[in-house]
Amino acid sequence: MLLRDLRRRARKYSFQSLTLCLVLYFLFHLIQGARGIVTLRSLETALETSKKNLTTLKGKHAQLGHRVSLMKPGAVCPDILEEQVKSVLGYTRKGEKIVVQPKKKTLLP
Repeated sequence: MLLRDLRRRARKYSFQSLTLCLVLYFLFHLIQGARGIVTLRSLETALETSKKNLTTLKGKHAQLGHRVSLMKPGAVCPDILEEQVKSVLGYTRKGEKIVVQPKKKTLLP
């Protein structure tokens, strides 16, 4: 009698149990899976960080591009030339004092 009752209940609730298991499986992978919501949030955070870094690097690139344009052979800026002579060759005028600051680490070599 007990065995017959268990078989009847198993047949009656097997479809619902299977459906519930499938829904829970897909719900878990929707949230925690390789392409789930948690992964999407972490990728969005990494994208925002990368965009900020890109903006910073574009600004530095523009500054360096401007300095390079000032040192072209046809139009050398005297201030840039004097700065390069002082830093590379070590020449100074009489009475000038040089303050050497440690170089800052930059992202560009």
